[in-house]
Order: sequence, then structure tokens, then C-alpha cells
Amino acid sequence: MYLSHHNLLRQDTTHLLRQSISHKDWLGNSKEVESIKNKIEQHQLFNHSIIEKLNQGELSLPHVQFIHLEYQHSIVEIFTDALLMAQFQAKQLDEKIVSSIKMQSRFLLSLNIIDEFGLSQGKQGNITSLNAHFCLYKKVLVDLGISPQDELNHQYTDESQNLRNYLESAYESYPMLILLLAVAEQQVIAFSSALKNAVEHLGVDIKDGYYYVHGTTEEDTKSASDDLHENDLWLLLTHSLHLSSVPDLKQAALDYCNYWDSFWSKMSNIENDNTRI
Repeated sequence: MYLSHHNLLRQDTTHLLRQSISHKDWLGNSKEVESIKNKIEQHQLFNHSIIEKLNQGELSLPHVQFIHLEYQHSIVEIFTDALLMAQFQAKQLDEKIVSSIKMQSRFLLSLNIIDEFGLSQGKQGNITSLNAHFCLYKKVLVDLGISPQDELNHQYTDESQNLRNYLESAYESYPMLILLLAVAEQQVIAFSSALKNAVEHLGVDIKDGYYYVHGTTEEDTKSASDDLHENDLWLLLTHSLHLSSVPDLKQAALDYCNYWDSFWSKMSNIENDNTRI
């Protein structure tokens, strides 16, 4: 069952994480993480012109179909892979901090995984594996008229492949993977509402399914915890930042944002180049 008292559970886990490292390290890490977050928030990605196009329903059905296939490849299909890898790689913390501290990190990551696997109590009602977010996304493809054969025939752009490769390349490093997952969550929050609006403009019912469970918690029309999970990931990075090269992590955050920015620029302009829609 979904853990309904997640706020209290988060507070308890946060306390245990803070107690496992020195106060000096926690304060120093917090300062650096805020610096990373500020840099990301100022990135041009989060003011990309395609957001307005999606919101206003300016894109054709073939264009939106193309974007959804690319978006699936770049992040949706591998998001739970990355979360599970982060859970596994939390074992690195036991050697560098204290034995069993990995369990606290895994607990917070589990709250995200519970949602991703469709175990949250939401509008869907019955708990079923078909409510896993990836399965719900597959239903969006069907609703958009994308067949399995269309998926097989689709040739992915370099931009979506670059995003996929960059996240997968971080699977061996716990801090790096946590960082990229946090950025990915931030990107999902920024673009999900626009994608939902683009789909709705095409006559697809968005009152249930994938676009009901994505977006920020504050939105009344969604049953989502993306912003809570993003905060969990920043917290986990604060806990472990001193174990890695901070300059390398800062650069990785910007690089990943740049890859996303290139992706959305490609998605915005595909009707103007030789890419087949």
C-alpha cells in the first residue's frame, strides 16, 4: 500500500541522514546544492519556446506523435531503471559514511518508486501494475494513434539518444545519478503540463492516466508527487555531495540541461528539417 504519512516519514529519514555526517559537511553540501539548483533554474531550458507552442496546441498530430516517441526513448522508458540503479548504488554510502546508511537513502528513493510503479492511491482506484507510469505512457501512445509497428520503425534522433546515453552513463556513480535524476524530475515538472495540453488539444482524454499523475503537487488537476520526489533527490545529494568532485557535478548538471535544451529545440523544429514525422 502507498505510504500516506509520507511527510512524517520524510522528516524522520531526513533526521537520520543529517545525523550520519558532520554538521559542517551538511552545511557545506547544502550551500553547494543550492548553488547547483540556482544555476539550473536560470538555464534557458526552463523558458524554452516549445512550451508555449505545446500549451497553445500549435503542433500537429504527427508532430506530437513524434515528440512522444522521442520523449519515451530519452527518459520515460529508463526512468525506473535509473531509480533502481540509484537504490543499488546507495551501497557506496556504507563504505564512505556508515554501515546501513544506504537504507535511509533507499527509503526515500522507494517513495518515488512506489509512485512510478503505480502503487499510489489515486484516481485510478484499483492497484495494478498497469498503473505504472511507463504503462500509462504507453496508453498515451495508443491514444495518439501510434502503433507498435510505428515504434519499431521510428528512427530516434541524436538528441534523444544523447539524453538516454548521458543518464545511463551515470549508473555507476551514486551522487552523479542522484543529481541527474533530480534534474530529470525538474524537467518533467516543467514540461509535463505543456505536453498534456498539446495532447488535450488533439482530442485525447487527459482526465486519467499518465497526464493525471504528472505535474506538480500544487496543481489540483493532477495526482502527482513529482516536486516531492525532486526535493527528496536534492536532499540525497546534499547528504552525499562531499563524496564526489563538486565541480564535476556542477558541470554534469549543466551538461544534462544542455542536452535537454537541444532535445526540445530539435522537437520544436522537426517540421523545418529533414526529420520524418
